[in-house]
Amino acid sequence: MSEDGEAALQPSDKDAIVSAPLGNGTEVLATVNKYPGVGRLGWNGALIEDTSAFRLDVEQFYDMHTLLWDEAVGQTLDVRNDAVGSSVEYRSSRVPEISLHNAFEFRDGTTADLDQDVLVSVDTAALFVRSRAQFAAPSTRTIYTLFGLGIHDGSGSDDVDEAYVVHEHGYDFVVAHDSGRYLAIAQRRPATGQTTFDGCRVGRQGVPRGPEKSAWRDIYVENDGFVDDNDHLRGKVDVGFGLFVDDATDVTWVTAVGFGEDELTAVENALETLWNGYRAEQSMFAAVWESWHENCSGCPVDDGFATETYELSLTSMKCAQDRRGGIVAGAFKPQQFAYRFVWPRDLVVIIQAFLSAGAHVEAREALDWLYHAQITDEVTDSRGIDRYGTWWQNYYADWEPHWRALQLDQVGGPIYAHWLCWRETGDDSLLDAYYSMSRRAADFLLRWDDGGFPRRHQDPWEEIWGYSTEGSAAAIAGLRSMAELAVARGEPEYAAECRAVADTWAGNFDDRCFRRDGLLGDHYVTATDPEWADHPPADERPDAAAFMAYWPWNVVAADSDAMRSTVAHTDAPAWSADGSPCVGRYPGDDYTPTGTAEDGGWPLCEAYADVVRWQGGVDADAVADHLFVHSQAWRTAAGLLPERVDGDGQVRWNSNLQWSQAMYVLLVESDARGEPFGFAPEG
Repeated sequence: MSEDGEAALQPSDKDAIVSAPLGNGTEVLATVNKYPGVGRLGWNGALIEDTSAFRLDVEQFYDMHTLLWDEAVGQTLDVRNDAVGSSVEYRSSRVPEISLHNAFEFRDGTTADLDQDVLVSVDTAALFVRSRAQFAAPSTRTIYTLFGLGIHDGSGSDDVDEAYVVHEHGYDFVVAHDSGRYLAIAQRRPATGQTTFDGCRVGRQGVPRGPEKSAWRDIYVENDGFVDDNDHLRGKVDVGFGLFVDDATDVTWVTAVGFGEDELTAVENALETLWNGYRAEQSMFAAVWESWHENCSGCPVDDGFATETYELSLTSMKCAQDRRGGIVAGAFKPQQFAYRFVWPRDLVVIIQAFLSAGAHVEAREALDWLYHAQITDEVTDSRGIDRYGTWWQNYYADWEPHWRALQLDQVGGPIYAHWLCWRETGDDSLLDAYYSMSRRAADFLLRWDDGGFPRRHQDPWEEIWGYSTEGSAAAIAGLRSMAELAVARGEPEYAAECRAVADTWAGNFDDRCFRRDGLLGDHYVTATDPEWADHPPADERPDAAAFMAYWPWNVVAADSDAMRSTVAHTDAPAWSADGSPCVGRYPGDDYTPTGTAEDGGWPLCEAYADVVRWQGGVDADAVADHLFVHSQAWRTAAGLLPERVDGDGQVRWNSNLQWSQAMYVLLVESDARGEPFGFAPEG
């Protein structure tokens, strides 16, 4: 807590994301990262990074740097490397316009402040940035903008671009393209009307000298205030261009990045945004976001912090929804691995959250994405499993599969999502439209019987092949959901078959998934009969995913001896953060930035545990404390909830994991209702 009692918001990787809720702006997703000023590099700045367009998993550029050159001092300061302090915040919890502030100090003691506002145009596929630099004293200066390019989608594109300079309608543009994806960058200084560059270089990233030297090297490293112009290059390129401001101490300019499937469209999108101006684009952006929130149910609790976090969470989930309906898990790349994929499991939880908040359109669009992603061909995976009727482990936004392991929560979960959408909307057209999808998935589950229990599969954390606790519970929930759908569709015999298998599996659940001599005592484990060893062993350690067997899968009662025994161990130092009430995935979890087990926890895991405490009679205030007290310490600089926190509850990584945002919405809605929202059908 800060001295005035306010919860201190913590910096993390990708603190904020921005997109538009409708129009062509839904094609664009940008992230902003506030560096924490700790670690080997000690960076303190905040900047725009990892911007996507066309598909929210396709990166258009890696970062956008702003650099300040002072002739008298002979120094160039970069927004990331050299800022002495920074902040990132949203305009409001309902309007995700992002404001960045960076503070600088030159060698002679002169200070400068850079304030930038970032939004996505609603009507055009364009990112729009308004920048204002204020200097404490006059000096001859140039302000540079530098982009690390490299259009990359992780599958067919190799992040080798062609970039070049063109002049259209009185504006200078840098145009870059790769695999039919184009972007066009231009800037304008309203006070002078300047629309051309004061020097521009297209360079190759990492090249220190010669005709292909990088723009970064030319502008930042050489630090002479001049650009060695180069207007065309192919490869992994970067580009930098100048704005000479002479001795002005207060300078405002705007930068637009237009996207398109050809040069003309990209240029026109950037131009239209610049011609509209920032205030007009800002007004439209705010109006459509406010309208989107008005169409939701609204936060059902009367608490300022909870309302803000609830609305921010909904905003974040909507920003991450691709126009095809899928929602990327997070705009983040830990350990060189991208979260910009759609996991059917994560999508099911987000559908649950959207439905709870009255965002039925978004939930239906996500359900439709699942329908198109389902495997409907006769295909076997690397284990020889016939995958007809299932889903791959995760996907690119356009339904192309990425990882391909079998996870049963990503088979039973979509059936549950179909049932829940139908139940919550009361729209029988949903029953008919997606019945074939759910029937195919249920047929697979029925085939996956191992003599009284689901066969082995990969656990939800994507590490173990065995009889996973959470995956088995999801399979049971999927069959029970199918039974409800089948009855409504007039197939009582099929419904009875689904219920009978689900009931048998549920009857054997504790025998398969509960250990009386586990790592911490008596508790559910990650998975029994694991295919390979892990440390601690998967069949000995407790696992937070097991709490999902209560909610939403509705297989084990919260007040059962097995569930109460498991949740009793969540305070153990090996499983939870020492200085914050936040449980981890399981003891000894080494999925961390260091690759070693660290003290800390996962807010989404704590959410499931708190629901068990609340409903199991262990702690009636567990969910309320989570919502109104504990989560205040976990939020990031812009107020989002992360994937993981450290031992003191400080953000550890990934502030835009949509599963985390979905859980906060679900806890708010559940607390207001007095019971958890979205239970799967009972047995």
